[in-house]
Amino acid sequence: MRSLPVLPVAIWTLWYEKSRPFEQQPARRRAASRILLLVLVMAFAVAVLGIGLNWLYDPNRVI
Repeated sequence: MRSLPVLPVAIWTLWYEKSRPFEQQPARRRAASRILLLVLVMAFAVAVLGIGLNWLYDPNRVI
């Protein structure tokens, strides 16, 4: 739930931005690359937002 605000930006960047990554690759590889990047972006968002929000709520317990 914490990473949900990041999802539309990640999808826009990977699929609809004019300077799309992997544009010269074959269609199957392009789709797989975009899905993998989307998963990595969401994992990064979960990690950063999870640690950041936990620190805001209880700075003594984080790491």
